Amino acid sequence: MNHFYVRLSLAWLMCAGVGCTSAPVRYYTLAAMPDKTFQGLQSGFVIDVRVVHTPPQLNHAELMLRTGPTEVALLENERWVSPLKDEVKEALRLALQRSFSRMSASRAAFNKLTLDIEMQRLEAEVGRYALLEASWSATLSATGQSSNEARVAACAFQADEEIHGGYAGIVEGYQREIAALAEAIARALTSPADGTDPSCHYPPTRG
Repeated sequence: MNHFYVRLSLAWLMCAGVGCTSAPVRYYTLAAMPDKTFQGLQSGFVIDVRVVHTPPQLNHAELMLRTGPTEVALLENERWVSPLKDEVKEALRLALQRSFSRMSASRAAFNKLTLDIEMQRLEAEVGRYALLEASWSATLSATGQSSNEARVAACAFQADEEIHGGYAGIVEGYQREIAALAEAIARALTSPADGTDPSCHYPPTRG
């Protein structure tokens, strides 16, 4: 019996020395807080976002940060609340709703947006920067229209902004960049295809 109490005492001392209480896990989302002034889209307007590719190194529950020229770190206690593909899809869908609601006159004849997006880079360094790079193709169409009446665009996008603060500041930076991506998509689909944006091209539609 004495041996049992000796082992118990040693275990308690080790626990007190190194700390047996694990650090809390914090969860993050790319979906921005609801905008109370947002009036919503017209009834029946559908936004279909398909994230067709993310780099394999991003397919982790943990946040990934760059820590040096050749090093990255996965943060065990800082995690996405859902798989990153789902986070990107939902955040972008919500941001597109806001962007297109402000452009109602430009898309009055359309009722469906279909978007395929390839995430190429999503990386950050604490206290320095957050970077998002993606390419996308989208079609803005309407029920009953022939395909040559749809608006089609394919573009590249990059946003890189200085970040202050910790992990939450990084995620907030990603949120702003996704909002900027949604604005770029909306502009590309509702503005004249005049060829002035070198990051975009407008494939011909087929009748």
